[in-house]
Amino acid sequence: MSEDILHRKQLETSDMTFDFTSEIYNYTLVIIEDLCVRTANKPLQDLGMPSPNRIAAVSTCIELDREQSYSTSDLLSYVQNNISKLTSEQKDIYDTIMHCVDNNVGEIFFLDVPGGTGKTFVIKLILASIRSKNDIALAIASSGIATTLLPVG
Repeated sequence: MSEDILHRKQLETSDMTFDFTSEIYNYTLVIIEDLCVRTANKPLQDLGMPSPNRIAAVSTCIELDREQSYSTSDLLSYVQNNISKLTSEQKDIYDTIMHCVDNNVGEIFFLDVPGGTGKTFVIKLILASIRSKNDIALAIASSGIATTLLPVG
């Protein structure tokens, strides 16, 4: 099981030299313990095995790993190649949102414009801009179709 987790990590990071870490072993213990609790209602300690460190396991969350494994150079290149393609209205939206992100201003934005006006393009550019700085950006959409159009939506 830990080999599967290692292999997944190697694929996600495009680094086949990535080797076992204590986090991988701990995450494996979390998965095994979850299975034991579901099937036998017993934690690993009751079965004579070491207990996982669940606090440390939070940092090995697969979604978080995926969110931190983007190629920042590819994302920065995407931003540089596409920012000039924004219309003036799209650029205003982009600048407003990025100003809030860069200055840690908490806001909620909802892009409610007709189809074909470039919502997905603007959102992809915002996500790429944030992720190119090694920051975390989560894509959320209010419809199933929109979610499939966003990277890791």
